[in-house]
Amino acid sequence: MTMNNLIALNRTIHPAVKSALIPGWGESSLSKPAQSRFFNLLELTMWSTCIGFYKFSKHQKFQYQSYAAKYAGVNRKKKNHKYWVDIGNYVSLESHNAEHLRWRQIGDIYNNDFYWNWESQTHMKKFEEMRIRSDELAKYGEYTIGIITLNHIISAINSLYLSRLNDKVKIYSVIEKKDIKIKLKYVF
Repeated sequence: MTMNNLIALNRTIHPAVKSALIPGWGESSLSKPAQSRFFNLLELTMWSTCIGFYKFSKHQKFQYQSYAAKYAGVNRKKKNHKYWVDIGNYVSLESHNAEHLRWRQIGDIYNNDFYWNWESQTHMKKFEEMRIRSDELAKYGEYTIGIITLNHIISAINSLYLSRLNDKVKIYSVIEKKDIKIKLKYVF
């Protein structure tokens, strides 16, 4: 694409669509730099926050898995989230399997590849707190994505409003013989 094509494309895209794609872009094209900066900074802040939540969640996950390996003898490889929840609720593989056998939940029983045995209840509780904290951070990341989506929607609505406002309100000057007049025209 040539530069002229990009400029033509920029002019043909409605400001609301621009803001739906990149918050603040539509406001910028409508010569509203303060509003554009607001939506841009909010977008940048929310993406930074989202990435931070996911990074901290991943770090916390690595920490609780290492903790479980040290104090429960867990092999961290190829374990799903349900497994990590289960080891925070049962002291050992044997106690987990015994309870699920009593409930006749055969599909939830683990084999010896999933072995764990906590050194103490204190270690198990600390592990569970770490795992829950990691899950909370990941959930906050999801909430932040919702806020990012909302920012796109609000910026698009704002750009649509501004573009329609520009279409309806016309200010122009009229020079008559001795008077200079400014007229304001609003179209419904």
